[in-house]
Amino acid sequence: MRTKIVIEVLERWLKVSIGHKVAVEPLANTEPGSISTAINSILKHSGGSKDLDVSVVLSRNKIMVRRVDLPSQDSKEIEQMLGLYLVRQIPYHKEEVVWAYQNLGFDGISNSHLILAVALKNVFKNIVSSFVPINVLPESIFMSSQGLVHYVEDVAKNKISLPASYMILDIDANYSDLVLVHNQKLGSSVVIPQGAQQLNDPLEKERFTAELKQALVALNNEIPDARCDKLFLTGAASLQLASIEAILAKGFNLKAQYLSSKEYDNFTASGPKDISLSAILGFSTPAAKDDLKFVLPELQIQKEMKLKLQQLMILGVGLIYILIMLAGISLVRLVQRQSYAGDLKKRVVALGKDAKELDDITSKLKIARQYADPKSSVLTYLNGLNRLCPDNIVITNYNWELGKSFTMRGYAQTIPDILAFTNTLGSSETFKGVQNRYTRRRRLKDKEIIDFEIFLK
Repeated sequence: MRTKIVIEVLERWLKVSIGHKVAVEPLANTEPGSISTAINSILKHSGGSKDLDVSVVLSRNKIMVRRVDLPSQDSKEIEQMLGLYLVRQIPYHKEEVVWAYQNLGFDGISNSHLILAVALKNVFKNIVSSFVPINVLPESIFMSSQGLVHYVEDVAKNKISLPASYMILDIDANYSDLVLVHNQKLGSSVVIPQGAQQLNDPLEKERFTAELKQALVALNNEIPDARCDKLFLTGAASLQLASIEAILAKGFNLKAQYLSSKEYDNFTASGPKDISLSAILGFSTPAAKDDLKFVLPELQIQKEMKLKLQQLMILGVGLIYILIMLAGISLVRLVQRQSYAGDLKKRVVALGKDAKELDDITSKLKIARQYADPKSSVLTYLNGLNRLCPDNIVITNYNWELGKSFTMRGYAQTIPDILAFTNTLGSSETFKGVQNRYTRRRRLKDKEIIDFEIFLK
């Protein structure tokens, strides 16, 4: 099973959630080397597995958030419209930013309500580069505000009933995030530049009060239908509970309630109290399918390359295994054949001694067959010639081999005598099919004779 890890990087701290356990590591700076060292240190102390499901949470103070209404329900058309919106409304070139959105739903009349989040690519550069030395690639990049919504839902489960609309104020080390939740979805979010560290200064605390009041008014006006009567405090907000309740009592119909999980309480009992872990704990649970996610082309390419490499490795291992199996099978068959051939040779040698006498007998039988077989015996042919050969035909020699042709040569006075002799032989059962191969004239003493050759297949 994969180990789920959620990481968030602040200017001075690295926050990590492994499962539901949290850890914080101080950072000298936000350079990739410093972040990699901190991540590696936390993974070693926690005994992290090699099979990691890593998610990165981008802090809200590094993101611009806009609520956008577009007259369309088609996702492709909405993305095209958002591209034009970015060009006109965001003070950066489109190539310099990475953006993501969440569709909050259609109003039933003409518009789709969207949350648009925009961040500079430079913000992601150091964070993503820090994972290269430890050979880990983030699976997802989320916005911290959405993690706060999941955190409140998880803490409130089976304890308190959440209203349809409410607000969340999360105070982190160097900034605060005021979130409006409407119909169980992130409705909007406003950054307050003061965090737990700044609130120790009375002047900064006054500025925080003014900023909080303005943010509350802005969120109330952004979604008129969202009538909130509850403000949940998370993170380091517990240190400011009394002052926040005093602000809400003057002009705001909101009741404040601090929410904390068991994991968060265990951490603050011995760790820093001015750091918020709410966002990373919120994403420790499975994220919703429609959560706002940033997609980096460089990260996507690296993931695809890693996946292709894994597939090639699996294919290579499979091919090697198949080749080894085939080689093993071939080797076994070769050994079996050699063993069988060896056995046959031994049997041949053993039987050869017993078969020698049989070979002698067989040879003798072959010789005897030449004389014993009435159809193919040489005696049969000689007997036939003795009966059928006339006086005017002289046979000088004959040639015969068992199973082969029978050939005779001789001479006569005339060619008709030879032809008559050939016909006489062909009429007999023994010499059926006999043929005259050639005839040739020559002189013998004072006479002229004709040589001939007759053969039988």
